[in-house]
Amino acid sequence: MLSVIPAEGTGAVWDGLSKSTFSALIIALAAAIFGLQFSAARFSETASGIWDRDLLLRLSSLAATDSLHIRELDNNSLFRGSPIFVSLLALWFAGDDRKPCSRMLVGLIAVCLATVISVWIQFHVTTHMRPLLDPALPLNVADPRWSLVWDRRDSFPSDTSTLFFALATLILIEHRLAGILCFLWVAVIVAVPRVIFGWHYPSDLGGSLALGPACILLFPYPQALCERMLIRFQNHMYLVHAFLFILLSDVSMLFISLQKFGKDLVRLFG
Repeated sequence: MLSVIPAEGTGAVWDGLSKSTFSALIIALAAAIFGLQFSAARFSETASGIWDRDLLLRLSSLAATDSLHIRELDNNSLFRGSPIFVSLLALWFAGDDRKPCSRMLVGLIAVCLATVISVWIQFHVTTHMRPLLDPALPLNVADPRWSLVWDRRDSFPSDTSTLFFALATLILIEHRLAGILCFLWVAVIVAVPRVIFGWHYPSDLGGSLALGPACILLFPYPQALCERMLIRFQNHMYLVHAFLFILLSDVSMLFISLQKFGKDLVRLFG
């Protein structure tokens, strides 16, 4: 797994760790964070669940009808995704080395996997009702019409935050400073507003912060396969670039086209 992380970008803190130790640390940390947040989401009467609810209500108090323009910015794929996708494309075209490109290609597959797992959990694991849909919560809802558009009752973890935290992790692997800035951008612009407007509990974001990066770091990267593919297409890299742009375009729109395609296939063959 350490082959996906450039040696010069890992830092001295990891120098003495073996691959198995590093993997065990990542697994333990991700499991601990995800388990704690799942506990807060699943058992609202626990201390962590009460903290989760209190923080939700505090952040929700910041919402108001005159804050809808913030919602428009948060929902604008160009504004929301520009730092992320500019960074990804800049890193993709930064050099001629196939190794970073192969890492990024397979990393994008891991991003897709993380998002699918997140959505699957929302549909199939009972945790807590989406705050906006819970009449027992005294939320300050900026727009009551939002309660009519959700097709998922449960909200743990946030699939949007999972996707963007995973992308930020992919950038962090290739460039530390850009990755840290992207993490901050995702936290402030993508994640926190989803609590302020009542779409998610704070624990939903914590679950996303564990799930997204864990899928990137622990995904069994078939890097050698991707490198062989890039070698095979080295005289036709414009095809690889075209595929990358199409994939990033759908990712920026939260896989709307792919979701619709999947639903159409289910209706067609189901």
